[in-house]
Amino acid sequence: MQVSNLYFAFILIFLIYLLWVMMQPFIGAVIFASIIAGSLYPLFHRLLEKTRLRRSAVAAIMCGFVVVIVFLPMIWLLVELSKEAVNLYQNLTSIINNDSINNFLFGQGYFAQSVRKGADLLGVDVNLDAFRKEVISYIKGFSVFALRTINGIVGNIINFLFNFIVMILVIYAFLDKGVEIKKFLMDLSPVADDQEELIIEKFNQMNFVTLVCNGIGGLIQGALAGTGFWMAGIDSVVLWTTVMVILAFIPLLGISMVYIPVCIYLLLTDQTMVSLALFIYCSAIAIFTENWFKPLFIGNRIQINSLLVLFCIIGGMSAFGLGGIFYGPLIAILFLTMVDLYHKHYTST
Repeated sequence: MQVSNLYFAFILIFLIYLLWVMMQPFIGAVIFASIIAGSLYPLFHRLLEKTRLRRSAVAAIMCGFVVVIVFLPMIWLLVELSKEAVNLYQNLTSIINNDSINNFLFGQGYFAQSVRKGADLLGVDVNLDAFRKEVISYIKGFSVFALRTINGIVGNIINFLFNFIVMILVIYAFLDKGVEIKKFLMDLSPVADDQEELIIEKFNQMNFVTLVCNGIGGLIQGALAGTGFWMAGIDSVVLWTTVMVILAFIPLLGISMVYIPVCIYLLLTDQTMVSLALFIYCSAIAIFTENWFKPLFIGNRIQINSLLVLFCIIGGMSAFGLGGIFYGPLIAILFLTMVDLYHKHYTST
């Protein structure tokens, strides 16, 4: 009996491995579909109750909603980003070659002179010209990377369309057949049903917080800060707005990683009032969104330390790329939920 059980377990593990190999080309689309479906399920359930339509019809309506809200704006955004990325290197290089900035950082400006005096006191040889070349090299590498990434997405539009279609089909399946899929997965798991319900609930709650709450907060911060950039005369507004929307998902840091360097640039180019106004405006947006809007929107759904979320997002991005913004917090909340279940149900008193 034990031999047959081991044999069955080996066959099952081998089949799971084969399934994983087959799904690898679109595993990212499936994961994102589960995240989106979990976030949309409360709205789906409400529409199902109010409209009295069949599940398949409401699922199709929700998929159409995703196409209109996500796909069409994304196509426009990719086209605009590809246009602005072409000028990114020229704009960044012109910034570093600006006479006032160049003099301040590398010439006879206050900062450059202070660096030289500090280096003399410490007996350190500082070559600001070499540092300037390194900065320009870094800017060039960053701009080329951004250009290649955006153009790669635009150029590989067939792969993008395929993954999006897969994602829509999986979203439809999760919404339409969610009860059956949930039962199938719960039957496979050796964990008690009430514990599985808690894990699924935490998964959906984290999806809602990450995708909906942080997504809306990111759009608010990015759009309003981008408007401020446009009023300040900053080039490539669409590009920087997109970057700020993405960075707004990162707690504690967020859009400050973009608007603070821009404000410093405006200050160094003798645009003091514009720099001060933009700094106050963007800081007010970030403080309002992070300390009022998000807590009000999130409520008591998820209680997790912001510093832990920051580390999980950074670690997730280093491991999974841009998708780590979503994967990192999900892994963290699932880990914390499993630890809590372990202490409650699996430790001896």
